[in-house]
Amino acid sequence: GTPLRQHPLSPRTVNMIALRFAPAALWLSLLLTLVTLSSISSSAVASQKDRDFYEVLGVSPEANDAEIKKAFRKLSIKHHPDKGGDKVMFQEVQRAYEVLSNEELRMVYDHAGHEGLEQHEKGQNAPASPFDAFFGGGQQRGANRGPDFRVETQVSLDDMYNGNEVSLQIRRRIVCRNCKGRSNWKKDHCKDCGECPPEVKMVQQQVAPGFVVQQQQHVPSEHRCKTEPKTLSLTVEKGAPDGHESRFKGASEQSPGQVPGDVIVSMRQKSHSVFTRKGNDLHMTMEISLKEALTGFERTVKQMDGRDILVKETGVTGPYSTKTIQGEGMPLHGVPSETGNLKIQMKVKFPKKLSPEQAEAINNLFV
Repeated sequence: GTPLRQHPLSPRTVNMIALRFAPAALWLSLLLTLVTLSSISSSAVASQKDRDFYEVLGVSPEANDAEIKKAFRKLSIKHHPDKGGDKVMFQEVQRAYEVLSNEELRMVYDHAGHEGLEQHEKGQNAPASPFDAFFGGGQQRGANRGPDFRVETQVSLDDMYNGNEVSLQIRRRIVCRNCKGRSNWKKDHCKDCGECPPEVKMVQQQVAPGFVVQQQQHVPSEHRCKTEPKTLSLTVEKGAPDGHESRFKGASEQSPGQVPGDVIVSMRQKSHSVFTRKGNDLHMTMEISLKEALTGFERTVKQMDGRDILVKETGVTGPYSTKTIQGEGMPLHGVPSETGNLKIQMKVKFPKKLSPEQAEAINNLFV
């Protein structure tokens, strides 16, 4: 065929084309710059969003309400924009306190991290409990709940008499916060975490043409888990009975896809060197001499709150007789203003032998 003929562009034409498309090139360059800046900004925001709330406030995951409030006040003053602080840091501190000072939000965050918290706050499917948004909303309550854990702890009779706060430590498996997905497993806060138990997922399976059923299936978990100690603060109430139980909600072992069960602590009463407890009464044994049994005596007993109880008898005290002192027993559980009684069994210490003179004197006295 006939070869195409090339027509060189004149310098005037080249300049016109450059002027025509220069604004478009400029706008394209500006657009690429904005996209890059937006990407950097989004990465910074995502990084801030994923920061651990306990790390933001500088407190441990075991921190109580008072410690969290104290840390918040200190940091909110430090980072307040009106006092020259960083506005972004101030907002982080406010958000961390908003979550950790709210019992429900803190519980969700502790077990489900940022993802579960976000789903919970969106209120998807109107979850029936704080965990449903993360642990499978729409399931029957209690159907996806982990087992309770029972433990016994020894408590002194003094603590049951006076009331006290005692601590005990357990070890449990926890789901590492914000470690879901293999891309997060190598992050610093996930390095100490290991495998989690398999998760139970509901999958649809066709069993016949047009007939689909839902079945449970165990699948590897994308979460990470680890074992760590947890300190439980146990309130021993005045008059608490032996075997009294205290329940710590959601403190049992954690597994992905499950609401953790409770820890149930049973208080077992230690033996006491002086007193024995029977219901609301206290029992003890007091040894007196034969002379005291015949002529009377006066003694003091140290009660468990430090008071001295006067025990006095002016007449004859028979061996193994019981003296009752009203109102010096255990406080009634739930009604500590009322108390049981103290019952003292008298044990008379007889001499192993008598001299002839002593025997004669006694014979003359009891003619």
